[in-house]
Amino acid sequence: MFQLMLAVALGGVVAVLWLPLLSELLCLFSRKPDVGTSGPAGVEPPRLLFLVAAHNEELLIAGCVRSLMEMTYAASQRRVIVIADNCSDTTAILAREQGAECFERTDPTLPGKPRAIAWALNQIDLRLWDACVIVDADSTVAKTFALGLAKLAPLNDIVFQPNNGVLNEFENWLTRLGGLLGRCRFQVTYPLKQSAGLNVPISNGMGIGTNLLIRDGWLSYSITEDTELYAIYTETGVSMRHAGAADLFSQESRSLQEGATQRRRWIAGRFHILREWGPRLLRSTNIGWRQKLDAIVELALPAPVLHLVVVLTVVAAALVGVRGNLGSWIAYLAIASLSAIVFNTLTAIWRHPQPWRTVSSFFMLPVYAVWRLVVIVGTLATVRDTTWRRTSRGAAGVASVVAMTEPRA
Repeated sequence: MFQLMLAVALGGVVAVLWLPLLSELLCLFSRKPDVGTSGPAGVEPPRLLFLVAAHNEELLIAGCVRSLMEMTYAASQRRVIVIADNCSDTTAILAREQGAECFERTDPTLPGKPRAIAWALNQIDLRLWDACVIVDADSTVAKTFALGLAKLAPLNDIVFQPNNGVLNEFENWLTRLGGLLGRCRFQVTYPLKQSAGLNVPISNGMGIGTNLLIRDGWLSYSITEDTELYAIYTETGVSMRHAGAADLFSQESRSLQEGATQRRRWIAGRFHILREWGPRLLRSTNIGWRQKLDAIVELALPAPVLHLVVVLTVVAAALVGVRGNLGSWIAYLAIASLSAIVFNTLTAIWRHPQPWRTVSSFFMLPVYAVWRLVVIVGTLATVRDTTWRRTSRGAAGVASVVAMTEPRA
């Protein structure tokens, strides 16, 4: 009886583990010809409003603003605004020195990036712009960033997401793993989703059409506003596109301790959003069942290393606790659920400018996996804490920027 109950339980876990693979297989078999790779001919480029919410970002704000001001894009078609949010340092001064406008906000009772953005949007005539692009203060953009976004025009009624690269990708094993994960998502997974007509998740560099902002206003005040906006706009049937020709780069945490705060915020935020928006997505009449499946997978998706840990646990339990042919089949199916992760990783490594040094970082996966488990346990113990906490920063070198599309060495 125990073996049967264990087999049923493990079978349920395996079924969940297969959902990401099933979603990607459905994308693979429902691909459509690429759309929106170049803007309409003979039409002036879209008018882009860039917002940078910054709280005490004097270490990095100058580099961020400089990259935005140096983009190859008509000055009349762009506006760069830094929101110095409850700053006690020289963020505002440095932003203005680099040529950006700066809105200074002081409201210590309501801190955080979402409230800063909502406050700034209320002071801007959005009718003068086609889309608003939200850039983190620890980021830099490629010179062709705006041109890459413009290829998706018209932008007024869609949400879009550029490529996210890692500014300090080659600093150590942890940043290399973070960079590789980003390459898997932006070079492999997102193009696949877009070709299948599915929405892509949004993060740093996300753009929102001004018709949406004028109609609905700023919709998210959670600690993971980008994930919540993905759920909200997906549920309402808004198209969310991948701007594959636009590259943005941001810092990856260079130590496990530095990354813990960010990871805890992401996990807690996803938990709340899945609980609140999961049922709404499933009930939505604005999207089909493939989009519902993909959205639930995105919101509940474990990191690849955690997926691997669960698979190894299931395999051990099946072979030791269930045994026999049934145990073997459960183990085989659990391992097979890793197929998409393995394919995406190998594809990203093949295209990687430094493949072998990146592969060597895999030797630290056991340490990384244990750390992720500790962070998850700690987050679940305090999951009701939704206090916004700033991620620690370090000065970044521009020399470490490598374009997402750079050919393999």
